[in-house]
Amino acid sequence: IAKGMLSPENEAALSELGMIVPDREQEKIEVSGFLNEINEKNSGLNISVILNLDCNFNCIYCYEGGMKGKFYMTGETADLLLDFIKSRFTPKKKSVNMDFYGGEPLLSADLIKSISEQMKSFTESRGASYTFTLVTNGSFFKRRIAEDLAALGLKGIKITLDGPPGIHNVCRPFKSGAGSFDTIIKNIKETNDVVKIAVGGNFQKGNFQNFPLLMDYLEKEGLSPHRLHELKFDPVMNRPKGDSSPADFTDGFMSVNEPWLIKAGRFLREEVLKRGYNTPKISPTPCQVEIEDSFVVNFDGEIYKCPVFIGNKGFAIGDLRNGVTDYSDSYKPGIWKNEECAECGYLPLCFGGCRYMAYVRDGNIDNVDCKKPYLDAALETLIKQDIKYRPQPEKY
Repeated sequence: IAKGMLSPENEAALSELGMIVPDREQEKIEVSGFLNEINEKNSGLNISVILNLDCNFNCIYCYEGGMKGKFYMTGETADLLLDFIKSRFTPKKKSVNMDFYGGEPLLSADLIKSISEQMKSFTESRGASYTFTLVTNGSFFKRRIAEDLAALGLKGIKITLDGPPGIHNVCRPFKSGAGSFDTIIKNIKETNDVVKIAVGGNFQKGNFQNFPLLMDYLEKEGLSPHRLHELKFDPVMNRPKGDSSPADFTDGFMSVNEPWLIKAGRFLREEVLKRGYNTPKISPTPCQVEIEDSFVVNFDGEIYKCPVFIGNKGFAIGDLRNGVTDYSDSYKPGIWKNEECAECGYLPLCFGGCRYMAYVRDGNIDNVDCKKPYLDAALETLIKQDIKYRPQPEKY
């Protein structure tokens, strides 16, 4: 906005919202210190746990690729996990938040219960809280297990539906080849009043236009906006060359800046919001690598900073027995602290982007994953969507 184009009243209002900044250099200093402030104020310990690499599905794009199999976290490793968490639970910590992944995490339901019972007891003894979430295919999530886990701290789950039945059942069949869609819908209906359920979906270039049919189906089945926590659809990512991904799957994306992906993202978000479903708001999204008290633990006890690097030994930062080592070279925290990023108005929204996407593109993470072309093309539309469809605060 050119100087002098706004009335004093509008300029004051936009300044109060932080949308107009009079001192650009001061803004750079504040943005540069943003993540330091987050880490200093963070009173939670966030641990993601890969409980196993086993699954009852045969998804066409499985990120585990050749790694999957009957590999499970043992009770001994779980004990080391508990010791690791307790050792990092400093007096300033007020909560432990865990995310359980697989494979299929509910194939390790007894271990989830055991870990949660012990963590709940430990945090309560410290005057703190324990909560956890699950990323599950939904086939085992029946009412009994939902109620049992909710009593131990389960606050929400994410279940994946890859479009309407015809598409989902091709992308995410049971190992037997049978479709999984109807089983998942039945379980969501049984359990959505017990815990918050977020429905995710993985779209590809050739099928994203069909996802509104899924939303229509959910509404028809009574899974209206007030019964689901949120809907969020993401593109399937390609794997780096040489990675153990399914050889016949090449329909993923390499960059968030691909024109088709910009179109798909705007389209699907509009379809979600106009039906009244919730979806994440536009907000700062620093990479998990930048958050100090955030770790990913593999089933064998190896520790990483990001779940998509699981199994890539070059990105392991230690193990439960010996602790965490320095990861400044392997993950490049602070890679966004360069002049080009400092001059970019989008820096608070991306902080250098996704380390994994840089790795897919370059085979290393020595450079940022710049989202500027995407944000140039999409941000205005995304903001207008929020203004149009989300309830606005009342004016007094």
